[in-house]
Amino acid sequence: MKQLAYITQGQSEYDPALRELLDATGIDPEEFVGLDYFSLTPFFVLAGATVSPDAHTHGDDVHVVGVRVEVPEEFEAGFMAALPEFLADAYASED
Repeated sequence: MKQLAYITQGQSEYDPALRELLDATGIDPEEFVGLDYFSLTPFFVLAGATVSPDAHTHGDDVHVVGVRVEVPEEFEAGFMAALPEFLADAYASED
């Protein structure tokens, strides 16, 4: 699996190609306060990625440190091709 993103509060890390693709969309990266492009996780899944939490517990309390976005390496090109299409459909201006 190739990690394309690790989304955390204030310090998200994105694969440079994915970050460039997302920045080119014009979508506000902070739609979800402090978590760059976190609101796009459903689209990452639709494009073929696995999204999973990096979490631990303290008794009844769950603390999520970050969220990983990963794809099998053989899916990366397909993911990068499909994602812009999903985002364009979802964020297109209605005339």
